Amino acid sequence: MLGIRYHMRLMGEATGVPIEPESQTKLLDATLNLEGVLLAGVPGAGGFDAVFAVTLGDSSSNVTKIWSSLNVLALLVKEDPYGVSLESADPRTNEITSAVSSIHIE
Repeated sequence: MLGIRYHMRLMGEATGVPIEPESQTKLLDATLNLEGVLLAGVPGAGGFDAVFAVTLGDSSSNVTKIWSSLNVLALLVKEDPYGVSLESADPRTNEITSAVSSIHIE
């Protein structure tokens, strides 16, 4: 992950576009040093508006504390123990449901 981030920073410097600005580099480096953090980076094209961290177990609370102290709002997302589910209230799911049920994996 650090190699990818390094090369993204180089690419940003070469083009004059702050893909991973220094302020985010410091935040991500500090985040990666926390116990239970698997990955951290800048999603998409980068540039000041978002960062992500993938954590294990309950370590997201440590990330939230650190980020909050730096005035960064963490939006927490967790896996669903039931896997992927489709909601029946949206009529568009009928097409998806029939397409998914026709897939055969060997």
